[in-house]
Amino acid sequence: MTKKTITFLIFLSFFIIYYIGSFSKISFGDCIGFVLDVENRKFITNVTPLAHFLYINIPIFFTKFLNIDSVFAMRLMSVVPAALTVGFVYVLIKEFIQENWIAVASTVVFGFGFTFWRSAETVEVYTFNALWVILFLVYSIKSLKDNSKNYIILAGIFLGVSFWVHIQNIMLIPGYLVLLYLLRSDRKKVLISLVSFITIFSFMFFVNYLNGIEAKYVFTSKKGPWVQNTFEQSFLDLIKDVVKSVLYLIYNFNIFIIFCVSGIVYLYRNFKNEFFFIATASLFTLGFATFYAVSDNYVYFIPFYLLFIVFIALGIKKLSAKYALIKLKFAPLFIPLFYCFSLFLVSFTPQGKKFHQDKLYKGGLNYYMLPWLNNNIGCIEFTLDNGKSIDNVEALKEASNEFIQLRKKYQTLEEIRKL
Repeated sequence: MTKKTITFLIFLSFFIIYYIGSFSKISFGDCIGFVLDVENRKFITNVTPLAHFLYINIPIFFTKFLNIDSVFAMRLMSVVPAALTVGFVYVLIKEFIQENWIAVASTVVFGFGFTFWRSAETVEVYTFNALWVILFLVYSIKSLKDNSKNYIILAGIFLGVSFWVHIQNIMLIPGYLVLLYLLRSDRKKVLISLVSFITIFSFMFFVNYLNGIEAKYVFTSKKGPWVQNTFEQSFLDLIKDVVKSVLYLIYNFNIFIIFCVSGIVYLYRNFKNEFFFIATASLFTLGFATFYAVSDNYVYFIPFYLLFIVFIALGIKKLSAKYALIKLKFAPLFIPLFYCFSLFLVSFTPQGKKFHQDKLYKGGLNYYMLPWLNNNIGCIEFTLDNGKSIDNVEALKEASNEFIQLRKKYQTLEEIRKL
């Protein structure tokens, strides 16, 4: 089969997997806030870290002008970009290796990674953001390999557009600068790419200026002290951050992380320019995700995971010359069993049992350890039943009640409860 055919089949397969596992009812977290924004059908006109300009305005357009249900629109905004991203992961890996079985197996490992899989099953910005990041990475690598003017320009454009989805992507700027330096022999191509990027990026400040918003609020938010908290962490806090990032890595890639070191060595020896670009992008995205002081920082690792899977794929390629690793090509298909087995083990520990009871209002351990969300407990029914929790859920209930009032204009309360 051709690369395009395999890419399409990967997209289709993961679209089906993610769609089947998608939330049955609007889940907890920031989901109800995003759905509420779309249900209001009022376009976001500012570009701030919490606004997610493109992520919100695209479904608002489809809801407002094509009368698509807001919940369905937001489901597709997670599932479709997620499946597309997995397809492009295969394209990225194929830039380095010829063996289809390695590329497909490694792509499945990424697609079944817990953090990305979970993000595909709920209402969140991270899979949509991942799509723009993987496009930037693919065309950056293509420009290094083929030295194509079009590829360099596209890399700059995709990076610039990604900032309109999530400002986290400023961590990719150092990698982009390394890319431009490596291609410095063609000043015209580099200049066009850089101007394209700066123009798209700068327009964010112009939009905020029109709204009377200070320039700094492109990068920071009035609603949270996360940046300040990040710089005020103690040395012990930083150590804990590193330990958590390692545990996240293990839970996302389990036994496949053993191939990463060989992959890094192989990349350095055989693709020097690509190595410097990927290493720089990895260092900054990993560092940001590790030390950013927010409770749900695990989702910020996704851009790094898009790079980390290249290390795994190249590691498998390198070691397959010594060992018959092709016998393990179907092993990634069993990754879901790893999550089930982990849940089984943790559920028998005293800490696991206590945690399960504390978080039972949103599904307990199942919610936290299994990536799929079908048959989940919804925040709407939790709000209607005046559910109790040890966590602060007042903001969630407030958004849920506002959503309920909007829906009551054309749905019964029983119909709303099922959302």
